[in-house]
Amino acid sequence: MSDTLTVPVVNLLKAGVLYQSDAPGVWDQILAHQAAIGDYLAVLGLHLVIDPAEGYAFARQRDPDTRDDGASVPRLVTRHRLSFAVSLMLVLLRGRLADSDATSSDTRLLLSRDDLVDMVRGFLPPRSNEAQLVDQIEIHIKKLCDLKVLRATKQAGWYEVRRHLKTLVDAQVLGDYHDLLATYRDTLDAPKDDV
Repeated sequence: MSDTLTVPVVNLLKAGVLYQSDAPGVWDQILAHQAAIGDYLAVLGLHLVIDPAEGYAFARQRDPDTRDDGASVPRLVTRHRLSFAVSLMLVLLRGRLADSDATSSDTRLLLSRDDLVDMVRGFLPPRSNEAQLVDQIEIHIKKLCDLKVLRATKQAGWYEVRRHLKTLVDAQVLGDYHDLLATYRDTLDAPKDDV
């Protein structure tokens, strides 16, 4: 690998998702050498995903995880098993991002902790202790920050929804989950029969 590729490739592999706003110099190198970086990542079984309009790039594991000769290829990019609540929040955030894109000229979607709690509260079973419910949702918010889907802003209690969520949860997945969530919400709201 040439020295010109070292910095962008290492940053892509280390960062998970690299945003133009976070590392403008590295971003410029990725755009300038995207074909060579893509070729290098392909040797590792990875695919370079770049969205210049949204300003992010990341390496994604190629599917299927086997070579042409049928041998299994170990995963280089970690898969995360997500809880129902975290998966739910991903879908709800993707929906909010789509709504924001349709109605606002601002490219950043900022949500408060209270917005996030209210967004997911209706889909979780009610609890007798509201504080425990909020604490549990805050754990899920932290997980989304760890996954780089949310980023805490300098203003306490506010989060930016990161644009690469559009790649992680596409329109088809969003539609499927909305149908499933509508059914789930109806089940939660249905009156319980007395036994």
